Formats: sequence, structure tokens, C-alpha cells
Amino acid sequence: MAHVPSRIRYVMGTPTERVLAESATRPAAPPDVLHVVPTALGRGAQVFARALVDELGGERTGHRLVSLFDGHSDIVVDVALGLPGGAGTVGGLQPKAVARLSRELHRMAPDMVVAHGGDAFKYVALATRAPIAYCVIGTWPAAAHRGLLRLLWRALIRRAWVAAAVSDDVAADCRAVLGVPDDRLVVIPNGRDAQHYRPVERSESAGPHDVTLLFVGRLDAGKRPDRFVEAVRTLRADGLEVTGKILGDGPMRGELEEPAARSGVELLGWCADIVPHLQVADVLVFPSAPDGEGMPGVLIEAGLCGVPAVATCVAGASTVIEHGTTGLLVPIDDLDALVGALADLARDAGRRRAMGKAARARCEAAFTLPVVAASWHRLLQLGLTPVGRGTRHPRAADLAALRATGPR
Repeated sequence: MAHVPSRIRYVMGTPTERVLAESATRPAAPPDVLHVVPTALGRGAQVFARALVDELGGERTGHRLVSLFDGHSDIVVDVALGLPGGAGTVGGLQPKAVARLSRELHRMAPDMVVAHGGDAFKYVALATRAPIAYCVIGTWPAAAHRGLLRLLWRALIRRAWVAAAVSDDVAADCRAVLGVPDDRLVVIPNGRDAQHYRPVERSESAGPHDVTLLFVGRLDAGKRPDRFVEAVRTLRADGLEVTGKILGDGPMRGELEEPAARSGVELLGWCADIVPHLQVADVLVFPSAPDGEGMPGVLIEAGLCGVPAVATCVAGASTVIEHGTTGLLVPIDDLDALVGALADLARDAGRRRAMGKAARARCEAAFTLPVVAASWHRLLQLGLTPVGRGTRHPRAADLAALRATGPR
């Protein structure tokens, strides 16, 4: 950012002095902060990145959202670099894409880059020398806990000015797997718009026969949609009049169609706005497996809509859900525990309503966009001030207030 050096002295009354004086008092341009996502697909990290950029002021305050690869666009980006390969390229590493990105970032000359997720970070880390805030959105798969992949990521993470994990579980994973020290590690949770995700008035006369169980997520093995279908089938076989709905699409859809039809589960497909479905659901069911989870945004979305959740104990779930108060947590891949928790809530409408109200209050206090954006603003200011710029990492004391999730 251009500025007038303090050593310049002015001679009053000359035209040159007046020009220099005006430039010295003119407000400085805002810093240029690029928020980078791999694609413009409407997935959790991309949706959050767009919302965060807007909450931080967008281009008016120097924040822009950049997508790296070409392909289908579900979210609005400020800069689409259109690197060839699309979503299928993201999982690996394309040297030509790194070279082109390096040229683009050199031309754009950002003051700071925020890389949302590992797929964005690995390209940015190899393509720029600007300070990078790496938003770590998930835990590391078992394959990354050992061998060459772990060594490569340990080397790559050194390029991060700071790693901002979305939950305490993800932060612990960063320490254990990648060796990230505390003076380069903070915790800033996911956030959602509390005005968009909001509850609606419900009739208090609804009984167990009205219970709607909702699954939201990609239909793949990691999200365990088959466990949801089996849980609904078991509950109905036990005499509980529940219905199941699945929002999402993915590779398992075909194999789910027949068992879902037999079990009273409706496959609704992908939906651009899940709020209307959350507002009429009684319980959100999240039976996911551990690999890759960090802080499931759908748990926040459900909580803000006043819907209790039954979730497996994946990373970040216990940060959002207060067990027994805003929802229930069950062991991973324990179908009996999942069915038991759902049965308890299906039989007790009063408990569901109380949990829903508590979930809304908890999520409003800790996981709304203004709360989360304020933490990001404080963090980025450390990197944008002269003492924090470049390769200098913030002191552990600087980051103390940003190292805990949940309501403060």
C-alpha cells in the first residue's frame, strides 16, 4: 500500500506542497485480502467463505472471494481464475495450475491470503509468498497420519502464517499430525446467518405420530446415509410413527432408493436452500463417520432453526451440541445407540421443543456470522499491521483469545 514517507517535509505555499499534503491526509486504501476456495460449488466451505467475505465488508473493505478451478458455479465469486480441470482436479496437484496461479497472485499482489480448506491451501502455499491464513476445515484422514503424505503436509504447513482450525478437535489434529505449534494455531468456528436460519412457530399439540427425522448431506459412505435409512426402518418396526427425509445427492443414491422406499424414507435430492426443510423437521440426524469432519455446519444450521440433533461423536460435534441439552451425541457406527437416542426424542415432544430452544440460544451466542467474523477480523489485523506482516508469526499471547470454541 502506497504511503507518503514521514521524512518528507513540506514548504507551505507551493503547488507541490499542496499536492503532497492532500495525498498525505487522504484515507489509505484498504488492505487487499483474498479468500481462496478451490471451486464455486455450493459446498460447506465455499458457502461459509462467501458469507464471511460479505460479513467482513466485501470489496469495500478489501476482501474478495477467489475460486481457483473452472466448472459449475453455485456461489458468487469476485474473481474466477478458471484454472482448467474443474472439481476433479482439486484432489491432486497440477503443476501447470500452480504455475498459472503463481502468475495471477503475483499480478494481484495481495496483502494477505485466506485459504479455505486444504485443497485451496496446497495450491496457494506453492504459488505465493504473501502471508497465508489457512482455514483448516476438517480432520486429517488416517492415511495422512503417517508416511510420505504426512511429511509433505508438515513441510507445506510451514508456509502458513497461521492455521485457523474450525474446532478444538481439528486444532488437536493439527498439533498431533502436522506439528503446528501454539503460536501459529487458533480456533475460529464455522458461522451461519441467524436471520436466514431461524425457527418458525410450531403447534405444541404435535405428538409422536408427527415426528420427522431429517438427514442432510452428501450421499457417500462417509456420511452414512444407509445408517439413517436403517434407523428409520428400525424405529417404524418398533411401532414409532416416524418419517424420514434425505436432502442430498451423491454416489450412493442408486443403492439407497429401494431400502429407502421400504423404510418410509423420502429421497428429496439436492436442495439449494435447506431452511424450509429444517423448519418443519423434528430432529436432525447426523450419523457421519470420523474422517474429514471438522465442525459440521449443518449442526449449526439446525440449531439456529431450533431443531435438536442426534449426531455421532465426530470432530466438532460436541462443540456445537451440548449433550442432553441441545441434542444427543452417540458413538460412531453404533446403530443401537443411534436408534435409542432417536426413540427417546420421538416419544417426547416436550423434550424436543426444549432442546430446540436451547440449541437456538447456544448457536446464536457462538456460531453466528457477526461473532465469527469478529474473530477473523482480529486475527487478520495481526497479520496486516506492520509488526505482524510477512513471515513473522503472532506470539502465543496475541492469539490466546482465539484459542477456544463454543460460547464465550
